[in-house]
Amino acid sequence: MTVLKLTAPQEAQGELAEIYGEIEKAFGGVPEGLQLFGVSPTLLRSQWRNLGYFGQHPHLSANFLALLRYILSEEGKCQFCIGFNEALLLNAGFSKEAIASARLDPAHGPLSEQENALLNYVLKAVRDPHSVSEADAARLRDLGWTDQDLFDAVAHGAQHHAVDILFETFRIAPYQPA
Repeated sequence: MTVLKLTAPQEAQGELAEIYGEIEKAFGGVPEGLQLFGVSPTLLRSQWRNLGYFGQHPHLSANFLALLRYILSEEGKCQFCIGFNEALLLNAGFSKEAIASARLDPAHGPLSEQENALLNYVLKAVRDPHSVSEADAARLRDLGWTDQDLFDAVAHGAQHHAVDILFETFRIAPYQPA
């Protein structure tokens, strides 16, 4: 049970009802995590736009983003996000072993060499921003990533770390597949 009072979709009004409608159209319902953001409709709108941006990102694949979130969520012990992102990866054809292996050695995970290198960089940046170097960024550019890709990937990781904190602080229930 969450710490804060959430507004159920059928009780939402005004701007919150409008945003919930968009979410229901996309997901078939409003997950509890997004209902948590509904406590602040302006932040929910921002989070919803952010999800839309990354869902259509021209270079960062859905599998890259899910694996990044999964690893960060394991470190942050966010039960909802662990289950949700693991389900995405399993549905995409990754084995539990490959997912677990990526946690231990992200530079040699189940993604392409290019994506594994970016994954390792983002994790390094989120864990210790002062540990990343210009040489790290140059290597990623040599692999074909743009500066926008680097920025977007680190922003996604950092923002997801914040989501993990919010979900655990306010006790969002673990993910339950349908």
